[in-house]
Amino acid sequence: MKRTLIPAVIFTALLTTGCQDKDAQTKIEQLNQTVAQLTAENTQLKAEKSLVENVIPAIFAEEDVVFKKSETIQYPKPKSEEDYSSEEGKIEYSISMLKTNIDWLNTLLWEELTRDEDNKGKVLTREQLVAELQENFNETYEGMKEEKTMGVERRLWVDFIGQKEKLATFSVGTYEYEGGAHGMGGNLYLTIDLTSHKILKLNDLFDEKVLPKVKELLWANYTQDGAVKDDETFTKKADFNVSDNIYLDSEGVHFIYSAYEIAPYVAGEPDLTLNWWQLKDLLKPDFKQQSYVKFREE
Repeated sequence: MKRTLIPAVIFTALLTTGCQDKDAQTKIEQLNQTVAQLTAENTQLKAEKSLVENVIPAIFAEEDVVFKKSETIQYPKPKSEEDYSSEEGKIEYSISMLKTNIDWLNTLLWEELTRDEDNKGKVLTREQLVAELQENFNETYEGMKEEKTMGVERRLWVDFIGQKEKLATFSVGTYEYEGGAHGMGGNLYLTIDLTSHKILKLNDLFDEKVLPKVKELLWANYTQDGAVKDDETFTKKADFNVSDNIYLDSEGVHFIYSAYEIAPYVAGEPDLTLNWWQLKDLLKPDFKQQSYVKFREE
């Protein structure tokens, strides 16, 4: 009896263990299938995310008026014919943004429009900017009533210049007039990488050590390859610099200079453009790797 019972117990134990191993194996296989499925889904999601992130959006922009106000002040008529002072004065403030179809781009452009470099680069909210402009407008208006002024004009705006694949170019324009022969204005150009959300600066293109060579190319452009003699130029070579106000397009790099910087006021903002073929050997390797420009192979 004992001999028969022992093998039976052993057989039952082995059978039970075998069933447990089979159940465990089944669960392991099910878990492995689940892991494989989740891994495949995760890989697909990463691929889709990468695809979305690398899609270059086409920009659509429209004007967004932030503040626009003007007033005309009537002054008393001159008491004598020798008094040539104006009979009226006009004050005009105009600030406008661009509203695009890309949220992060709207934020970046707003920051560039409103950044106060005199106040540690502080960026104003829309409400703060409007309140500040209204206060300044009121103060200027009261001042013009006390002292005859022909006109005061202040304008600030953003323009969309164009898009070339993943590069988009904008300009932040300013103009101020407070009497005199003419007002003063200018444009700050922004070339933005739509994939990295980065504004390309001069040091993104060139190392400091190659800037003297860039200057020589710009000077040759400025003097029309020597056709304009050094003593005939508006700005002497010792005072001539490489402008950091740049933008990129299919032609090359545009170096923009302010009024009076290298030419008289009537010349506006001089644009000295260097073609890509001129700059090919001077550009940073990192910049070339971004494939902003397709260079021909040697």
